[in-house]
Amino acid sequence: MKESKHVKVYLILGLIYIILFTHLPVFYTIFYHSLTDAPTAVDGSINLKTLSPDRTIILDGSWEFFWNRLIVTEPQQDDKSDFFIKVPDYWSKYKIDGKWLTAEGFASYRLTLQGLKYSQPVTVYLPDFGCAYRVFIDGVRTAESGIVSKNINEIHTVPKAKLYPVTLSPRETHEIVIEVASTRFSGLYMAPVLKDYERTIQENNDRGSIRLILFGTVLFSFFVLTVVYMLSSRRGLYLAWLPAMSFLVLMRLMLTTEFYSFWQSKVFFNLSYEDTNELMFLATFILKFLMIFMIQRQFGVAFSRKEKYGFFLYYTVIYLVYYFTPHGFYNRHLTIILPVSTFLLEFYSFFKIYNERHQMKRLGILVYCGSLLALSGLIIDCYYINGNIYINMSLALIVSLSVQMTILSIVYALRIAELYNDYAISSIQLSQAKQQIAIQKEYYDALSERVNEILEIKHDIRHFIGVINGLCENGRYDELKHFLSEYEDIIETEPLPIFCENVVANSILGYYSLMAKKAGIQFYCTCSIQRQLSVNDADLCVVLGNAVENAIEACTKLDNPEERFISVEARTKNSQLLIKIENSYNGCLNIRNGDYISTKNEKFHGLGIKNVKRVVEAYGGFIKTEHNERTFILMVAFPMHKKTEDKPANYKGDGLMQGQQQDRKIVMLSDSRRRNSRHKGGFAV
Repeated sequence: MKESKHVKVYLILGLIYIILFTHLPVFYTIFYHSLTDAPTAVDGSINLKTLSPDRTIILDGSWEFFWNRLIVTEPQQDDKSDFFIKVPDYWSKYKIDGKWLTAEGFASYRLTLQGLKYSQPVTVYLPDFGCAYRVFIDGVRTAESGIVSKNINEIHTVPKAKLYPVTLSPRETHEIVIEVASTRFSGLYMAPVLKDYERTIQENNDRGSIRLILFGTVLFSFFVLTVVYMLSSRRGLYLAWLPAMSFLVLMRLMLTTEFYSFWQSKVFFNLSYEDTNELMFLATFILKFLMIFMIQRQFGVAFSRKEKYGFFLYYTVIYLVYYFTPHGFYNRHLTIILPVSTFLLEFYSFFKIYNERHQMKRLGILVYCGSLLALSGLIIDCYYINGNIYINMSLALIVSLSVQMTILSIVYALRIAELYNDYAISSIQLSQAKQQIAIQKEYYDALSERVNEILEIKHDIRHFIGVINGLCENGRYDELKHFLSEYEDIIETEPLPIFCENVVANSILGYYSLMAKKAGIQFYCTCSIQRQLSVNDADLCVVLGNAVENAIEACTKLDNPEERFISVEARTKNSQLLIKIENSYNGCLNIRNGDYISTKNEKFHGLGIKNVKRVVEAYGGFIKTEHNERTFILMVAFPMHKKTEDKPANYKGDGLMQGQQQDRKIVMLSDSRRRNSRHKGGFAV
C-alpha cells in the first residue's frame, strides 16, 4: 500500500510537470519584452541603442513586407512595401486585394536598425528555420539557406544556414533585408536574431558536438534494443515494437532541423526540407501508436482491441487532414491545434496507468520518467518550430529522446539479462532435479532388490524349517550345522544405509555411500537431519550432492586406497542446520580469485564450492572451509525457520562446528563383517 501511494504521487507529479514545465518557455516568449525590457520593431524600425550583439537580440515586431519581390538581388525603382507584417508569423495569414496569400511563393522583409554600434563582426540568421532565405545587412550578405527562387519548382530548402561576418559601418542606422522563398511554410514564422559572428559560430559548433553525441547515444540504444528483441524472440517473448520504436526515434531525429542537412543527400535523396513534413508527421504518429505496446508491457495496462483500432483510426484521420489540407489554410488555423491534438494518446494513457498503477512492473517509474521527458521534448519542439518560443530549444527534443532511449535500452537489457538468468537457473535446477531423481531411483532400486530378496527368503522359509526339524529329530547335528552354514551364505544380503529421517538427504547420502564403496573409499556418517526443513529439497540436493561428490572425486585421486576417507556430520543446533564434510585429498587445490573451482567436466559442473556458497547465502547462512596437506573440511550453516517454503533473507548464522569435537559412531565401508552393526546416529555399511 505504501509503494502504491508513492507511485500515485510520482504519476501526479509527472502530469503537473508536463502541463507546467513544458509551457514555461511559451509563457516566457509571450511576456518576453516585459520581462527583459527588450525593444520590439514598430512600423519596420527598431531602436537598439541599449543593446549589444554580445547577447542575442530578437528582431521581432512589425517589418516591412514586399510580396513577390526580391528587393536586394533584383532591385526595382518602386521599393514601397505592401504592408507591415508581424514577425514571427505566416504571410498566408494576410490578404492583398482581399485574397489570402498562398503558402508557396517568395517575398522580402525589411527592418531598419536604429542606434546600433558594434565594432566586431555580426550576423543575422534564423535558427532551425525551414524556408529558403538570404539575409543582407546594408546590402552585404550575412546568411543564406537553401535556394531562393521565383520559380516554385526551383525552391530548395535546407535548414542549416551558412553564416558570413559583416562589420557594421560607423553610422547609427542600418538596414536588414531578408529574402524568403517557400513552398509550404510561408515566410518568417520564426524570429530572426542578431548576434556577434564569432560567438554564434562557437555556440553553433558546441551545439553541433552535443547533437552528434546525443545522436550517437540514440543510435547505440537502437542497436541495444535490436539485440534485446533478437534475444527475447529466441525465448518466445516478442518485442518487435522495441526496435521499431527506436528506428522511428532515429528517423524523427534525422528529420529535425539540427540533423536533416547532414542526412539530406545521404539518406533522403536530397529532398527539400519542406517536402519532408509529411514523412516527419507519419513517423511521429507511428511512434505515438507504438507507445501503446510499451505501456502494455511496462505498466501492465491492457489496451483492448477496440481501443487500439480507435487510436489507429484517430491518428489516420489526423494525418489525412494534415496531408490534404491546403498549406495556406493549415498555416492560418492548424499549426498549433493539429500537433497538440496528437497528444491525446499520452493523456488517455496517463489515466489508464494511474488507475492500474498497482500493475506497474519493476523499473516502471524509471520508464515513466523517460516517457515524460520524451513527451515534453515533443511538446516543446512543436511550439519551438512554429515560432512560439524565443529561447533556443533546438536540443530539447534530442536530449529528451536520447534520455528516453537510453532508459529503455538499460531497462530492457536488464530485463533480458534477468530472463536469460532465469532460464539458466531453471536449466541448472532441472539438471539438479534430474540428478536427484536419478540418485533416488538408484537408491530405491537397490532397496527394492533387497525387499525382493527378503520376500523370496520368506517364501522358502517353511521348506528350510522342515529340513531343520527333520535333521534335529534324527539327531544329525553335524549335517544340521553344515546346512545352516550354507544357508547363512545364501541369505546374507548387504543392508542399505539409513542415515537420517529426511528422505532427500538419506537418498543422497545413501547413493554416494554406495559410490564411495565402489571407489574403495571409507565412508563415515553421523547425521541427524529431521524430516521437515526450511531448506527446500532442490537446494539441499545442491549442497549435499556437490559437497559429497567433490569429496569422492578428491579421494579417487589418491593413489593409496587406504588413505581414502569421507566423513559426513549433520545436526541441528541453536536453530541452525550444521553440516560438516571432511575428506582426504592429494594436497592439490584449484583456487581462482579466492574461490575453489571444481575440476569436473560435466555440463552443469565447474561451479564447485561456489555453487554451494550461492545456495547457502541465499538462506542467510554461510560457508567455511579449512584444509591442510592431507584433509579438506567444508562446514555449512543453514538458519532454520518455521516456514518451510520461503527462503529467509539477511539471516546471520551463529557459527559452524569450528573447534568442536563431538562423539560420533563411525561406520566403515571396508569392513564387510560389520554390515549388520547399528550405531546411534548412523549406519555401518
